[in-house]
Amino acid sequence: MVLVVGPSGVGKDTLLDAARERLAQDKHFCFPRRCITRPAGSVGETHIPVRPEDFGQMARQGAFLLSWMAHDLGYGIPRHVLGEVEAGKTVIVNVSRSVISDACALVGQKNVRVISIRASSEALRKRLKARGREDALDIERRLARASAYQVDGDHVVHVDNDTDLETGIARFIHAIEMPQSIANRA
Repeated sequence: MVLVVGPSGVGKDTLLDAARERLAQDKHFCFPRRCITRPAGSVGETHIPVRPEDFGQMARQGAFLLSWMAHDLGYGIPRHVLGEVEAGKTVIVNVSRSVISDACALVGQKNVRVISIRASSEALRKRLKARGREDALDIERRLARASAYQVDGDHVVHVDNDTDLETGIARFIHAIEMPQSIANRA
């Protein structure tokens, strides 16, 4: 299981979309859609829409392998993803940093790689302003959270994404494709 983490505006969705497209022919890789309490067709990633009033009940009933709340939205990774991991596929999911330990407990730390996407504060600020979803105060709050919460460990691979898009995509795909034994030393 490859957990993709990083602050808002770092380019996770862009990198995931590109990797999903470029690795589509390789059935070893699986990019499941997240369930989000955001209407279908909303700005952002293509997702499985869930009504906010249904999300908590779905989580309590075990519909999600991992779930969390962030930015007034509920996010869930569908439970069926565990079957893909157990079948030996590399499952790549965008998650909150807060569920990394939950994922490790579910599938074993040796079966988890965390790809931490990073970018400079200047690049993050520029991207957040360009996407137009946050006001100036929200942008500053997101930047403060980004600098306060760093992810490190033997199972973490850092990918810098503050140069051109093609370089970021190449770095991200390389981090996905590297053998777990090498990732553990990265």
